[in-house]
Amino acid sequence: MKIIEPALQKGRAPAKEKSSAARSLTSTVFQLLRSSILYGQLEPGLKLSAARLATEYSVSLSAIREALSRLAAEGLLDAEDHRGFRVAKVSKADLLDLTQTRCEIECIALRRSIESGDAAWETRVTAAFRALQASEGKSRPLDQRRYELHSDFHHALLEACGSEWLLRLRSMLFERAERYRLLSGNYPKVRREVHAEHEQLYEAVMKRDAATATAILTQHTMETTKALLQIEEQALFADDKPVKGSKKSRQIKLVAEAGLLRSF
Repeated sequence: MKIIEPALQKGRAPAKEKSSAARSLTSTVFQLLRSSILYGQLEPGLKLSAARLATEYSVSLSAIREALSRLAAEGLLDAEDHRGFRVAKVSKADLLDLTQTRCEIECIALRRSIESGDAAWETRVTAAFRALQASEGKSRPLDQRRYELHSDFHHALLEACGSEWLLRLRSMLFERAERYRLLSGNYPKVRREVHAEHEQLYEAVMKRDAATATAILTQHTMETTKALLQIEEQALFADDKPVKGSKKSRQIKLVAEAGLLRSF
């Protein structure tokens, strides 16, 4: 894929213009690589060659290196000393830890949103819910448009929390969790009443019932993790099989079978 660099006028371009063009180019590369990782086009554990990527995208090596460093800072790449970068691996332990942390952060944000959200927030939540509702049954579970609508709805629920840090952490955790779902070749086969789950969550939020809303949100998130743990034993986590009888094995078995995470 070739990325067209911004055209510059003849003669020497101002330093600020060059700097702005370079930042724009790096951001474009960053977003393309990020999407490729989230959607599984770059597989977990894959070693990335900066030189090869620079050639593929027709950009400078410095733009690629900066983009890779940003992806590593977000946890989507693993940096290897003097050996470059690999796409971050997936594992059961990571998925469980990610799910637990996400539940805790999102429940804090949802409680605050319910307490502080105004009429304009309710309108945005309603619009996001109706857009997602309209897509249910009309698209496949892994369609990009549905992914965007799903993300928009969950973001709208929490955006009135009043904390940029909470929203930033929530966004990072949500995307990492979605990566597992998008990587799963078997997830589309899972039969769940996701529409009903979203509707119940929406209704609880509109009633300003924080206790019910956070309970539904937690269960909604846990069900996805439970399904992934059950259906991907031989696929997504093929290289992550704990020793039989180990503590890790028992914990994973417990969650996979009973869907247990700390309650709220």
